[in-house]
Amino acid sequence: MKHIKEFETYLKVDKELASHTCSAYMRDLKEFGEFSRVNSEEKIDRSHVRGFLSFLSEKMNQPITRRRKLTSVRMFFRFLEDEKYIKDNPTKGLPSPRVEDKEPSFLTEGEIKKLMMTVEKSGSERDMAIIRILVETGIRLNELAKLNVSDLDTDNKTIKVKRKGNKEQTIPINIKLNVLLRSFIKERQPIEPLIVSSFKKRMSNRRLGMLVKGYLQMSGISRNVSCHSIRHSFCTRMLEKGADLKTIQILAGHSTISTTEKYLHIANPRLRKEVVLAQIN
Repeated sequence: MKHIKEFETYLKVDKELASHTCSAYMRDLKEFGEFSRVNSEEKIDRSHVRGFLSFLSEKMNQPITRRRKLTSVRMFFRFLEDEKYIKDNPTKGLPSPRVEDKEPSFLTEGEIKKLMMTVEKSGSERDMAIIRILVETGIRLNELAKLNVSDLDTDNKTIKVKRKGNKEQTIPINIKLNVLLRSFIKERQPIEPLIVSSFKKRMSNRRLGMLVKGYLQMSGISRNVSCHSIRHSFCTRMLEKGADLKTIQILAGHSTISTTEKYLHIANPRLRKEVVLAQIN
């Protein structure tokens, strides 16, 4: 397809998307291009897009994966339409694969305590910093990986986080975490990555994920939880402690309030009590 490189530049420069997000879009479009076998975007019609979705279904791609790939194709053709490269957008009005909403998996307060005790007993100061930051700020793994020492302001008890789209946000941290991080970065240079490997290099998302999963297993948490479950746990805990949705949205860096609203499903005794009190007898 002729305008792929131009679209990639648009994603990076105009949309300011993170490099891994751009790469995901380009992989999806490459797969679509290989399926359609059409060199010119003007020759692609709705049958190609529908055929691609059927092809993905036959490959046993999950609905959420098919929806993501359709989103990539849809965004590409919307770009072509806006730039006047095509007259008719073959994805316009095409319904997305239906995805069943799943409840966010999260760790209970007891499981969080077991995790932190395991790291305190078996881990290093670096590992404790990793787990405590994830547990007590709710930031994403890739956001943690991007942090530099200079992003910590222990005088004002804040961390500057690079969110999706390279947007910066300064979030507060609690006193205990601040004390730990003050000790952790003592005598380190501001330009250094905050979390480094044994080779003194910035730790990758993949390595961070493996480290966290290892501690989850060591903690004896056998049910199906992931590194992202720690983030869900932060949002859940905030809700249970009485924080409003807007506050949780801001602290978690959710782009829309609808993402935060997913946590309202939780069987929370406080919320259930308030619902009972509000009922009409």
